[in-house]
Amino acid sequence: MAWRMSGNSTEFCSCKMMCPCWLGPEGEPDQEWCAGGFGFEIEEGGSEGVDLGGVKVALAAEWPGNFFGGQGKARLFLDASASEEQRKEIEAIFSGKKGGMFEAVFGGVIDTWLPSKVAKIDIEWGKAPKIAVDGLGTIDLKPVEDGAGNPTIVTGAMAQGALGYPSMQLASAKGSKWSDPDFREWDPDSGTLHRFDYSA
Repeated sequence: MAWRMSGNSTEFCSCKMMCPCWLGPEGEPDQEWCAGGFGFEIEEGGSEGVDLGGVKVALAAEWPGNFFGGQGKARLFLDASASEEQRKEIEAIFSGKKGGMFEAVFGGVIDTWLPSKVAKIDIEWGKAPKIAVDGLGTIDLKPVEDGAGNPTIVTGAMAQGALGYPSMQLASAKGSKWSDPDFREWDPDSGTLHRFDYSA
């Protein structure tokens, strides 16, 4: 059952920058509900002897209130370029069936998992990060920087600790499109960028 993976990830949601759910259960989402997504690109990793390096996965989710209040609904989008074996391991890990952070956190805030979908997923990093998922949409992120071009970094936020991100860079997702007919309609606005290193 042991697995480990590390790489880059992004989060984006319907709230204005920055999403108050990051700060703890007292934060109230801008529209009382919160909808968002995550994109992960695994650089190195493995599970049950299956190499997961290079695999990508996206998640769409929504909550009736603050993230910490739970009662969420989510769906995984699995990398079409990955092998069937890789997708099987990724689905089990990200849905929390193999323990670790995903079981501890998502297991407490997501009540309903919709059937996963296989899709083409493209992720770019650098100065203009982007995640595109066929049938779901494209998120164009503009990292927030100061006048000298230094990234705006956040540390110590409650949800950040729960998700295992030592730090994260703020970004704007304004103007992006992300829509699954099984979820409410929403316009991305807030975004964050991070490094992850997970295991169980």
